[in-house]
Amino acid sequence: MKPFWRVIAAAGSVTVILGAAIAWHTYKPSAESRRLAEIARVTRARAEHGNVNAAYALGTLYLQGRGVRQDYAEAIRWYRLGADRGEAASEYGLGYMFDTGKGVPRDFAQALGWYQKAALQNNRDAQCGIAGMYYEGRGVQKNWVEAALWERKAADNGLPYAQYDLGYMYYYGQGVAQDREEGRRWIQMAADHGDERARLYLAAKPTF
Repeated sequence: MKPFWRVIAAAGSVTVILGAAIAWHTYKPSAESRRLAEIARVTRARAEHGNVNAAYALGTLYLQGRGVRQDYAEAIRWYRLGADRGEAASEYGLGYMFDTGKGVPRDFAQALGWYQKAALQNNRDAQCGIAGMYYEGRGVQKNWVEAALWERKAADNGLPYAQYDLGYMYYYGQGVAQDREEGRRWIQMAADHGDERARLYLAAKPTF
């Protein structure tokens, strides 16, 4: 049996530790919120002075609700500012909003148009977006061959999400000649670059 004073001391230590933990968890989100709000403030100032990269970044902050209140209309406004000036990431961002119907009525023709503008500037996210539209037949006739071509462009540009998709298409022969070894190579590459789907797939199929 522990002496009474040791029990009290131990209880006191736990109380202090728990109190510190609670204080830290209370403080941490507040500090993070302040940091994000400051990033948003600086980004807005740059965007308002015509910096198209900042316009895209600010649009994304509004899309995700980071440092600002989530507001799809504001995200579109800032994406459009950059897109109208030919900035590829903003063109992709605007295409994404039309593709998903965030803040605007879903419009696949507009989405594809903006994706294509960005893809012509070698934007890998837009290339992957076009691939997805052809793969699923969103606003275009389903065409896995065309999807694989665009997925390959994005994968070659180092987009892990596209590397996984391309590997999956090779593994199952979708739009390309079936080649399981090539499929595994791309999926492994995606996993090495941090794609969680690829990691889960490899864990489920360790010998494929």
